Amino acid sequence: MLVFGSLGEPKMSAHTLTYRPDLQGLRAIAVIAVLIFHVWPQTFRGGFVGVDVFFVISGFLITSLLIAEHEATGKVDLPRFWARRFLRLLPAASVVLIAVVVGTLIFLPKPMWISTGLQVLAAAVYFENWALVLQSVDYWAQGQLATPVQHFWSLSIEEQFYIFWPPLIAVCGVIAARGRRGIRFYGTLLVLVITAASLALSVVPDPESGSPYFKTTTRAWELALGALLALISHRQILPRWLRSIFGWLGLGAIAISVLAINEAMRFPGYAALLPTLGTVLLITCHNAPYSPHRLLALRPLQWVGDLSYSIYLWHWPLVVFTRPFGEEASQLSAAIVIGGSLLFAVLCKYLIEDPFRRGRIAELLQSASRGAFLRKAFLLSVFLILTTAGAGAFLNVYQRQQVEKVATQDFEAVIGDPNYPGAAAFDPVRPAPVPAGVPLKPDPVAAYVDMKYKYLMCQVKGKLCEYGNPNGKLTIALVGDSHAMHYAPALEALAKKHDWRLLVIVKVACPIGDFPLWRDGAIRSDCDWWRSNMTKWVLQEKPAFVVTSGGLTGVYGQLPPVERQVKGFREVFNKFIANGTKIIAIKDNPLMKYHKGKWMDVPPCLYYYRKDIKKCFRPRELTLDSMTDTMMLAADGMQGVATINLTQYFCTKDECPPVIGNVVVYRDQHHLTETFVNTLTPYLEKELFRRMAALKTEAGARP
Repeated sequence: MLVFGSLGEPKMSAHTLTYRPDLQGLRAIAVIAVLIFHVWPQTFRGGFVGVDVFFVISGFLITSLLIAEHEATGKVDLPRFWARRFLRLLPAASVVLIAVVVGTLIFLPKPMWISTGLQVLAAAVYFENWALVLQSVDYWAQGQLATPVQHFWSLSIEEQFYIFWPPLIAVCGVIAARGRRGIRFYGTLLVLVITAASLALSVVPDPESGSPYFKTTTRAWELALGALLALISHRQILPRWLRSIFGWLGLGAIAISVLAINEAMRFPGYAALLPTLGTVLLITCHNAPYSPHRLLALRPLQWVGDLSYSIYLWHWPLVVFTRPFGEEASQLSAAIVIGGSLLFAVLCKYLIEDPFRRGRIAELLQSASRGAFLRKAFLLSVFLILTTAGAGAFLNVYQRQQVEKVATQDFEAVIGDPNYPGAAAFDPVRPAPVPAGVPLKPDPVAAYVDMKYKYLMCQVKGKLCEYGNPNGKLTIALVGDSHAMHYAPALEALAKKHDWRLLVIVKVACPIGDFPLWRDGAIRSDCDWWRSNMTKWVLQEKPAFVVTSGGLTGVYGQLPPVERQVKGFREVFNKFIANGTKIIAIKDNPLMKYHKGKWMDVPPCLYYYRKDIKKCFRPRELTLDSMTDTMMLAADGMQGVATINLTQYFCTKDECPPVIGNVVVYRDQHHLTETFVNTLTPYLEKELFRRMAALKTEAGARP
C-alpha cells in the first residue's frame, strides 16, 4: 500500500534510503490483516488496524527521505517530490477507479450508482475521507452500504500528508539554517505538537463534526509517530539485546491488536496506540540480532509486500462486487476476492506500477531535464485525475438524471390505482387483491428519494415546521426522530381533510426521551439542544395531541440501559400531560436485516433481485420481534398516553416484506417511502380517531 522508491529520478541519489526488507514484510502483514478482516470480519476483528500500521510506515519513510535530502543538499525539492509521489501512486489508482466505474455499471444495482460515482470523484482528487465525513458515513454502521472506493479514505489521508508535510519540513530547514539547531530539532518540535493535538482530537472526538475514523485531523498523529521516529532514529541509545526484545514486543502488539481490538472500542483513540506503537518498536529494532527482521524478510512476505499497494487497491472493489449488500462471505466469494486481489495486483504491478518506476515510461522521464520531467509529470497527473474524476462525475450525474426522470413519473401515482393497493393488501378485514406482473412503485431506482424535500429539511434542521390550517380547530404536533417523520405526509393529508393545524418537530436520530445518546464515545449535544427546544415549543403551543414514534433500540446503537430510556420517555410525556397535551405513541416499523450483524438496504436489493424479490423478504423475528421498542414500554400503563400498533400492515405472522401490495415499503433499511405511507393513511386515520376518543373519555372520567 505504502511504497518508497526513486521514481522519476535521473539516477539513484546520495540521499536515497537503503532498502528495508523488514518494512516490506511489515507491509505484507498489514495488508493481509486488512484483506482477511474484509473477507471474514469475525476472524481478525481488529484487522482494520493494518491501515494504522501503514500510516506509521508512511510517516517514517517519507520523513526519512525528506530529512536525508535536506541533509545532503541543504534543501527539499518540493516539486520533484510531489511529481514522484503522484506518478508513483496515481497510475495504479486511476486504473482501479476506472475499473470500479465499469464494474459498478455491470455488477451493482442502480440505486448504488449515484453514491459510487460521487465517491469515485472524491477518491480521484484524494478527498474521499472528507467526503465520507460530510456524508455522515459511519465505518461501523450496520445499515450503510459501502461503495467500492470507500477504502480510498486511507489513501486520501496519505496523499494529503504528502502534500502538506514536505513544506513544513522545508520550513523547518529554513529555520534551522538561520538558527543554532538542526532540522531534526525543529522537526521534532513540530511533530510533537501535531501528535499531541491530533491524538487529543482522536481521544475526545466531537460527535457533531462527523466520525473521527476517517478524519485527517484524528489520524495525523499516527503518521506523525512515524515522522518522529525518522527524526530521532539516528540516535541508537538502546543496547542490542533490548532492541531484540522490543522488536518482538512490537510484533506481539500488532498481533494482539489484530485479534483483540474491535468495533466496540472507540477508534482511533487510545486503542490505536497499541498497533502504532508496536509498529514503532518494530521499525526501531530491526537491526538487532534476534529481532523479528529475519521473519519479516521471508520471501513470501517480501512478495506480498511488493504487491501490497495493488492488493489494497483491488481487494475492496472485489468485496463489494461479490457481496454488494454486505452478506457473509461464501467460499466462492472469498476465493474470488483473495484470488482476484492477487491476480489483479500482479498484473497491476508489472503492467502499470513497474513501468512508471523503472520501465520504459521511467526511462522516458529519466532522460528529461528537471523542468521537462516536472512538466510531463504534472500533465500526466492532471490527465489521470481529470479522467477518473470525470468518470465518477459522469456516473453520478447520469444516474441522477435517471432518478429524476423516474421520480416524476412514479411518486403519488399509486393513489387510487387498484394495481397498487399497498397497505390495503394487508387489511385485516377485507385485504385488497394484488395484481401480478405490474412494476413496483416507486421504482427501486428512485425509491430512496421518495419523501418530500420539505420534510427531510425539517428533520435535518430540527426546527418547528407548520402545515395545515394555521387557525385550525385542532392542533396536533408530530414529535420525534426520523421514524416519527415517516408519518408527516399522512398527518398533513389528515390536517387538510379535517381542518387541523399540524406542527412537525422532528430531528434525525434524536429520540424524544430525556436520556443521553452517544456517538463515537461522546454525548450528542445536538440531541440535547433539539430536545430542549422541542419541549419548549410543545409547552408553548399546547397542542391537543402529540403524535410520536421512534426508532427501535438497534437504530441508535449507543444508548443507556432500557430502564433509563423508559424513564427518559416518561419524564417528557409527563411534562406534556401536565400541560394539558395527550400523547399518542406509534410502535416503530420493522428494521430490514440480512442477519443480526447486517441491515439490508431495500431498494438495491429489490433491483438486484428484481426477478425474484422474495429473496429480499425478511423473517419477522429478525426485523421486529427481537428488538425492544422502549417508547412502547414507557407508554404502557400511563394515563394520558395511548398507543397505536400498525405492525399488521407491515408484517405477516412470519415475515416482514419490503414490498406490500406492489408498493415498495422502505427507501433504505428502515425509513418508509412516502408512497407506502400514503396507502397507510386511511388506517392511521382510523386508529388516530379511536385513540383521540379514548383519551378524551379517560380525561372526562378522571376525578
